[in-house]
Amino acid sequence: MERKTKQAVVSELETKLKRANALFLAEYSGMNVAQMTKLRRELQNAGGEFKVTKNTLLRIASRGTDAEAILDKFTGPNAVICSYKDPVGIAKVLSAISKEIPVLKVKSGVLGKQKLGPEDLVRLATLPSREVLVSKLMGLMQSGPQRLVGVLAANLNQLMWTLTAIKTKKEAI
Repeated sequence: MERKTKQAVVSELETKLKRANALFLAEYSGMNVAQMTKLRRELQNAGGEFKVTKNTLLRIASRGTDAEAILDKFTGPNAVICSYKDPVGIAKVLSAISKEIPVLKVKSGVLGKQKLGPEDLVRLATLPSREVLVSKLMGLMQSGPQRLVGVLAANLNQLMWTLTAIKTKKEAI
């Protein structure tokens, strides 16, 4: 590879690493073209990207990014999976595909500043999606005021029932 080409690849890779909110490193050797194409398509649909790159270029591009946390894992044939939207969605895709294609092995990852291992990917994949978590949070936030209104209304209802009972008793006399 020419020096200018390497610089362009490093620059592009550095931009992707800085933009990504999560990063996964996977060993892909043994996958055929059809499997790679399927993986790339599913990752793209989930808001991620699958990029095969040289480890030396990846080391250079990862300087100053969150990917520095997993520099020790940049050995052997690696593919970088960047998540630009929901990292849980990417983890679910990787988990499902790795069951279907056993030669795909997720080595490590980074979520924010935290380093992830293969077992963390499985835990991340079992989380509900962002939309489900947000809706649960909204439900919890709404339940407090609704309970307060219910308690306050119960006291007013009790007062109304008491006054209605007194009125019917006086009318009966």
